Amino acid sequence: MDSNAVKLRKANPEDGRGWYTLVNRVWRNAYRHIFPEEVFLEKENKLETKIASFKDWGKNDSESITYVAEYDGNIIGIMCGAIRSRCEPFCSEYADLEALYVDPAFQGRGIGSSFRTIFEEWAGRNGAAQYVIGVLKENQKARGVYEAWGGKLSEHEKAFVKFNVAYPELFYTFRL
Repeated sequence: MDSNAVKLRKANPEDGRGWYTLVNRVWRNAYRHIFPEEVFLEKENKLETKIASFKDWGKNDSESITYVAEYDGNIIGIMCGAIRSRCEPFCSEYADLEALYVDPAFQGRGIGSSFRTIFEEWAGRNGAAQYVIGVLKENQKARGVYEAWGGKLSEHEKAFVKFNVAYPELFYTFRL
């Protein structure tokens, strides 16, 4: 892959199908050892509904940021965040890097780090001094990335519930 051929850009309303198709693929890869099959099937069955709502969701302004990475016309990475976290106890003081997914075939090539830089610059311009990233406790690969980036593991933990099963979610904090 020619790394110059990967283009990072603001998401647009037409990106919904590529966005959610990628999210579903990354979820299957990252969480296959965590979630049962019905979790993935539920996400896949909601694909058309999610795509239809994307035009109202993917924004880029002082409150939220939504980016994609493209390679050869296909979305191979996504990133979104908010200037105020919706997760207690981080709401009043932290921006939130809500999602950062890179196609497994393109991981380890700096795309996630580039997204992080874009997010940090945006958050800083919009008044944030720190931010948070949530991650499932069992997602060791992502946790390793966040620790390598200098994230500090918060004491806060909450339950991420799917089909009445609680999965522990942890939070890493970062200073800008």
